[in-house]
Amino acid sequence: MRSPQKSECPAATGQIAEQTTDALILLPAQEIGTQEKRYSTLRAQFALAGHRLERTFHGADTDPTFYAERWGMVRHLPTLEDARRFLAQIGGAA
Repeated sequence: MRSPQKSECPAATGQIAEQTTDALILLPAQEIGTQEKRYSTLRAQFALAGHRLERTFHGADTDPTFYAERWGMVRHLPTLEDARRFLAQIGGAA
């Protein structure tokens, strides 16, 4: 007796794997990965400039807020783009 091939098994949607037309399955994961990579890169560049870059989420908001810290002084940076600009301002690689 032969077991079914992966492409013959129905997905959770009731479709066969080759019949799915949903192209957005991986898009959110790719966007999250890209955002995470940008944050990690900036965090490393801040560290090389002697600062610490932190990220936090407030309440139910899904967008992070960033903070740069050095010697107990904290600067609020609402977006990752603001963090990149501040890094250029303090002489880090941007």
